[in-house]
Amino acid sequence: MQTNNLDTISLDFTPTYRALLGETEKMELYLVGTGGTGSALADALARILYHAWQKGKDVSLTLIDPDTVEEKNIGRQRFCQAEVGWPKATALALRLNAAFGLDIRAITEPFALDMVIRGYSSHTTKKLVIGCVDNYRPRQTLAEVVVRGNGHIWWLDVGNAYHNGNVYIGNHTYANQLRVDEALRLCNGLPSPAVQDPALLLPDPPVMSPLSCADLTLREEQSLMINTVMAAIAANYCYQWVIRREVTSLLTAVTLNPPTMTSQQITREAMQAAFDRQQKEA
Repeated sequence: MQTNNLDTISLDFTPTYRALLGETEKMELYLVGTGGTGSALADALARILYHAWQKGKDVSLTLIDPDTVEEKNIGRQRFCQAEVGWPKATALALRLNAAFGLDIRAITEPFALDMVIRGYSSHTTKKLVIGCVDNYRPRQTLAEVVVRGNGHIWWLDVGNAYHNGNVYIGNHTYANQLRVDEALRLCNGLPSPAVQDPALLLPDPPVMSPLSCADLTLREEQSLMINTVMAAIAANYCYQWVIRREVTSLLTAVTLNPPTMTSQQITREAMQAAFDRQQKEA
């Protein structure tokens, strides 16, 4: 009979951590972009808000998008024929409020810093800004929101290409903001998405097709399911953040061809590598 000798086996016991939010009076969510992924995520966020309300938590949601519903969006984004011509954020807010009895707000202007920062008190409110945009300029504003928040405002970035995508979450721009409790394996936050992947803030590389995601889906060049998958993963991060008040992964990478999903656990090495990349790119 074969036996295993632990003295001769190399085992990797790299410590992993959880990022805790701590107690707060109020939580505010801002969804920036309500297109393919954003409209699918809005539905999940409404259900999370309803669940939070049942538990007595004070959580609000604001949808931000200047675009209007077009014919090509129907069936590929969470809109219907009767909503063509409506602002996307308004259409979603009205429908979800009617379905769940919520008070979701809609802003039909391009995302700006003061939409999140104005009147902010870090002592009573935690904020999570969710980016579902396909342009580097709004991401630059999202990164600045994190800087201004000084660790109190979190950013969840959700982006995808034709068949793959990434979800990043974090709240710290600088390594000296991070605090780690080795005994309890806890930390006060994570490197922001822009620290984890500095390319998020750079102009998009030239692409062969100038078409929108909706146009690409119509031509079968973009998977019809990639937005739904990305929204589901992002919703799980939001559920952890709102209901459990913790985050257990730095990022999740997805591909649908073949279907594969990988998450990066929170380790000292992973966080240090992110800040090292930031320094290298600076």
